[in-house]
Amino acid sequence: MRKGACFLTGWERELLEGEAEVFRFYLGGQSPRNPAKGTEEEVLLEWSMPYVDMAGIWSPLCGMNRSIDADYGRFRESMTARSAPVACLFGEDGGNRCTMAVSETRERIGIRAGVREENSMLILQVRFPVCILKKAAPKEGGSYELDVRMDTGRRPFYHAVQAVAKWWEEECGILPVLTPEAAREPVYSTWYAYHQNLFAEEIEEECRLAAELGFRTVILDDGWQTDDNNRGYAFCGDWQVSERRFPDFGEHIRKVHAMGLKYMIWYSVPFMGIRCGKWEEYRNMLLSFDDNPLIQAGVLDPRYKEVRDYLADTYERAVMEWNLDGLKLDFVDCIVEQADSQAYNPERMDFESVQEALDCLMSTVYERLSAKSGDIMIEFRQGYIGPNMRRYGNMLRVADCPDSAIRNRVGTVDLRLLSGRTAVHSDPLMWHEDEAPEAAAIQIISSIFSTPQISVKMKALTPEMREMLRFWLGFMGENRALLQEQSICALEPHNLYPVVWTQKDGRAITAVYSGNRILRIPEGVADWMVLNGTKEEGLVLDVGDVTGAVAVTDCYGNPVEGALGGRTGRFLEVRVPVSGMVHWKR
Repeated sequence: MRKGACFLTGWERELLEGEAEVFRFYLGGQSPRNPAKGTEEEVLLEWSMPYVDMAGIWSPLCGMNRSIDADYGRFRESMTARSAPVACLFGEDGGNRCTMAVSETRERIGIRAGVREENSMLILQVRFPVCILKKAAPKEGGSYELDVRMDTGRRPFYHAVQAVAKWWEEECGILPVLTPEAAREPVYSTWYAYHQNLFAEEIEEECRLAAELGFRTVILDDGWQTDDNNRGYAFCGDWQVSERRFPDFGEHIRKVHAMGLKYMIWYSVPFMGIRCGKWEEYRNMLLSFDDNPLIQAGVLDPRYKEVRDYLADTYERAVMEWNLDGLKLDFVDCIVEQADSQAYNPERMDFESVQEALDCLMSTVYERLSAKSGDIMIEFRQGYIGPNMRRYGNMLRVADCPDSAIRNRVGTVDLRLLSGRTAVHSDPLMWHEDEAPEAAAIQIISSIFSTPQISVKMKALTPEMREMLRFWLGFMGENRALLQEQSICALEPHNLYPVVWTQKDGRAITAVYSGNRILRIPEGVADWMVLNGTKEEGLVLDVGDVTGAVAVTDCYGNPVEGALGGRTGRFLEVRVPVSGMVHWKR
């Protein structure tokens, strides 16, 4: 630990079930801090172990890179506004080797895991500012608690990560809010299809067509609040409906509700644009300002009560006035403490910590909105997806990845591992109007374990594309509990999850994303559906010594005759079309 930062008054080690343990540190001491300049003393805790039989690292925002750094590499930082304090080292077999997590999920925490070149030891480090010690309830003798959970149990990595999410809930008391059933139903998003070019009549027609296909919610994204079409944020902040685009916004929403759709709208939480009417009022209450022509907006500082009140009042008024079913609250990950805060004025602020103020803001927003409707839906986007964010929102969405099946797949699995029963949504699926239905369906299968969001122009869909969408949305609805509400299992994190499945009560759904694989039936399953998310037209199923009936369908749900190729011992060869499905029953 760094000298002068604080002192260790004591520590305990508690053994948990399954080779996991918690190190509880009691820390005390004070340190000067200047939040305007971002200067503060830090504590560094360190462990080491042999780097043996390890292949890579999983963390909440690792994305497509699962490689492990040297021990002088970067810290993976988390706080309320970004990520979560957890990292999992895994082996080539996808098994857990060491999963480390921290109980502090609100303030800034850094985790670093790296290989020491001199001796091939794994160095695990936790770094945090001394200021967080003041946030916890003091213990006897003036000490403060911080727990670090270590799990070296030999089990699948996904079980180790899911155990951390359960620990945060059950042992750390970070309880998620209610997820209404509507948050798990298909969503039509306007963003990729229309960007800011929104008009009431056109959106109403899109909603009508979407409802016919099985969509149950629409998210009206950026554009409703401005006449500008340049995709920037200079006009964000006033949050007044564009009368040119929506002459009667309330009547527009009533029409969409009558079609059977829930209605949500988009807000960029922290942005105050230079072209909005509120700019002069709030320009001196910013964390930062981005003069990039595509941004032209500042980030509001929640340490000012005026900022928190304005945002909470804005959202509450919108939900009440327009009878909204939810909000998409965007860009929360921009609300981070800056080394050169634009307008630091401690005499006017009622919080010192940006993350503590953000916690207050988001808690207030959810409390006020849920008091109006217990089924309110609040969407957040990767990467503000940590356990604290689950206290204010019930829809966690994959980060922007237009037309990318693999990024949606990886994002979906990563979110599902940490999100418990909170609804996980895909980034809105989109494709070119000339795309083949079979190829578009691969995107759907890649997001099959999430709530689907789709953003294509409904009026431009071919009859074949509509048939494909109708089938897969129906399949996801019929199997929602199995697909979305059971623990997710995923092979080979270093290979970006080529096989993923869920199972319960003798039923399982497996999606395969890499060809030339033998797929083993999950233990105890008698009803097994295998989805072909590859361009290969054949699968080999390992069903052991059990016999069963096999049915194959294509991407439209139509039966495929003569698909059974033959059986060799325990292996069953099946010809299945691209984006098709095999249904095996004992």
